[in-house]
Amino acid sequence: MLLNLAPERREIAIQGSAWMRTLFGCRGFSGFNAMFGSSEKRLVEIEALIDRAGVLARKGEIKEAIACFKDARSKLVHADPPKVVAAIEDEHTKLDQESADFEQHARMHSSEGETLRKAVIVSDSLGLPRGVPGSKIEATNFEMTASGKILESMLESGSASVQPLCRRYGTTEFMLKALRSRADCRNADVLIHIGLNDCVVRMFMEEQRLALSTLTVEIRQKIVQFAQVYRTPLVESDFDHTYTPLTVYEKRLEEAAKLARSNGARSVTFVTIIQPPTKFAAKTPHMSWSFNRFNMAVYDVAKRERCNLIDMDRICWEQGTQKTLSPDGMHLSAAGHALMAENFMALLKI
Repeated sequence: MLLNLAPERREIAIQGSAWMRTLFGCRGFSGFNAMFGSSEKRLVEIEALIDRAGVLARKGEIKEAIACFKDARSKLVHADPPKVVAAIEDEHTKLDQESADFEQHARMHSSEGETLRKAVIVSDSLGLPRGVPGSKIEATNFEMTASGKILESMLESGSASVQPLCRRYGTTEFMLKALRSRADCRNADVLIHIGLNDCVVRMFMEEQRLALSTLTVEIRQKIVQFAQVYRTPLVESDFDHTYTPLTVYEKRLEEAAKLARSNGARSVTFVTIIQPPTKFAAKTPHMSWSFNRFNMAVYDVAKRERCNLIDMDRICWEQGTQKTLSPDGMHLSAAGHALMAENFMALLKI
């Protein structure tokens, strides 16, 4: 079952029947239905569990309520197998296309042929444009992102190119896949800013989040509402309910540094995860601990592997998050992107 897969397999590109067999067994949907009953029966079971969770919670039996919620959550990917697979395929296709389009846009702005300087930027949504065009706060196009600013600075010294490998919801698993299959690290300065999606304590894992869209509106609302109302005890019940275990995160960063260098990188620079404003901590107990323990892994790997480090978390807070972060308090503003590029270029002494 997908929920029991090793983290390394979670974001593998979906390949039709092969993905179906991974999710639902070698006999596919028909075999799965024969074993676990119809989708209607599974929906009834999920709704009964979430209703039971609500009843228990209102009676003050929070521990038992959370156990019921987790049971319901674990069954989400099994609710309607064909619809779940379609939802995952659709999501991955859109995210991969957005990533490829951004990379292509950077290629169009870069110098052609062999270049004097080259940068490879690996990131999640923090590396991508966002916001409404014309915004005075957010980086709404390539030129305003860190990738665009880095390219602009490099071009001042001669021919240059930048290859941004940025994907919304990207984790360190995406990072390694991108470095192995897409990155041109030869003589490049590699910048890696990834970890926000890895470290956050989750109400739902990726497949569960996407499976929610396949439920009836009523059942989906019940599940989401429970997660919102009882977020605090849910977080406290499992601080390791993250996309990536801490030990795996650190191991992947170390592997990324070695991989980039083995492929000819001139330098490797890691960037710390930016902590969101404290207003988000109200229903997320020990939020700073969750972020800082992953940032300690960034510090450790950068030191151990002799990589450069940009402490973007500290820089953002020193400069003021109202200036450096977008209104959502999670992503870099245009000023934040510029600061990232400025600090990266300073490390390269260009």
